[in-house]
Amino acid sequence: MKPRNPTFYWYDYETFGVDPKRNRPAQFAGRRTGLDFEPVSEGEVFYCRPSMDQLPSPESSLLTGITPQLCEEKGLKETEFARDVWERMNTPGTVSIGYNTLGFDDEVNRFLFWRNFLDAYQHSWANGCSRWDLFPVVCAAWALRGDAIKWPKWEEIDPAVYPKAAGRSGVCFKLEFLTIANGIEHGHAHDALSDVEATIGLARLLAEKEPRLWQWAFENRTKEKVLAAIGDTKPVVWVTPRFGIARGCTGIAACFYQDKNDCWMWDLMEDPTILRTLSLDDFRKRAFPTAEDRAAGVARLPIRQLKANASPFVCSNLRVLSRDRAAQYGIDFEVVQQNLAKLQEIIPLIQTVFAEVLGMRFADEKLEVHPDPDTSLYSSGFASANDKVQFAKIRESTPQDLKKLSESGALHFDDPQFIEMLLRYRARNWPETLSSEDAAHWKALCRRRLMEGEDRALTVSQYFEEIDRAQESGQFDDEMHQEILGALYEWGERLGEFASED
Repeated sequence: MKPRNPTFYWYDYETFGVDPKRNRPAQFAGRRTGLDFEPVSEGEVFYCRPSMDQLPSPESSLLTGITPQLCEEKGLKETEFARDVWERMNTPGTVSIGYNTLGFDDEVNRFLFWRNFLDAYQHSWANGCSRWDLFPVVCAAWALRGDAIKWPKWEEIDPAVYPKAAGRSGVCFKLEFLTIANGIEHGHAHDALSDVEATIGLARLLAEKEPRLWQWAFENRTKEKVLAAIGDTKPVVWVTPRFGIARGCTGIAACFYQDKNDCWMWDLMEDPTILRTLSLDDFRKRAFPTAEDRAAGVARLPIRQLKANASPFVCSNLRVLSRDRAAQYGIDFEVVQQNLAKLQEIIPLIQTVFAEVLGMRFADEKLEVHPDPDTSLYSSGFASANDKVQFAKIRESTPQDLKKLSESGALHFDDPQFIEMLLRYRARNWPETLSSEDAAHWKALCRRRLMEGEDRALTVSQYFEEIDRAQESGQFDDEMHQEILGALYEWGERLGEFASED
């Protein structure tokens, strides 16, 4: 049943690194509004207490100003932090939304929930809840309309203020520069609550200036709408940065193979008849070339993966793209129709082959990567009904009761990796409840990560090298950054000592 009063929950994370699977959240901020952007609640900010098995990225702390000591002082235990975020996302009727959230922040959500025995997917579908992302809508406004909002350009941004602007050109979609260009309040970029307020301001402006586009995007954000748009190999206008700024982030594509939410799209400006001539090995190489393949001159096929459940901006009405803009982006509607007819003709011939190509790709990934339990969400599949019952027991237990349940073997998992995850969960939140044997196991894990770099962890030596490079760069000589670097140095010594102790 559709909820009576759906709301937006605008949110943002600041994290201790750029890998949402592995790097932990430092700060979370959110604010609930109605669909008219009027506040339903005050903005809120809370921090996550860091654990002893992972070092922060020095670059992240220098960017945000958030040190692990600040999070230790103000932060919640990760289990409490995860619970608070989860409850907000799962309030009935919530549309959780931010700026590039589906590209980063929602991955932080999922792996945070996974580590803490909370359903990692429920907020995207249950009780009238769903996910959305402002970023694709902003890209579409620029690509398909582009006149009512001011668009900053990279060449206009001072590299002294933002070093990554050096040498770049074209439109800039960074939130902090979009807000400056459009006079939207953005007190401090890379502060989570400031970013939340700025995102709400940008969304409000977009809805005011392009109301039809905004309403259409909102109504067509669900996977059901996306799958209906691309079904039966219908051509769609697809706006995504993957097509590149020079092409207006825009292409006309058609789905030639679908596996649940994964839709494999062919760029209809390219002739698909080449697929008739490729051997299985060539198809595989050109669909998913490795770095070595690219270095050897292997040309990638114009195939792109579209995630139907990630609110992509796709429209089956090709008239949404004007002929003037299509010409500007190098799109010829006649060529599109010719290639569509060719694709529809050969789809029956290539679907079985592409299924085999995908199977080989996934088999290779499984052989090459043995995920750590903390990052095995996608490789593990969905938890069994029995394991979900055990999760509920874990979440409901006091630390002492959980200690008894763990040591007595009263929790019975179908998936044995949850035994290891439970030990880590207890170690991160209540290390004082661990037995001497479990404490030794936890310390051994911390040592392997911090000293040997297990599961791509930043080692102590790499961490201090990064701090040294930051000191030598001359970019952080002011008092504030020197204090951050000093705090980071102390934190590294502390974790290094912990991992080295017998």
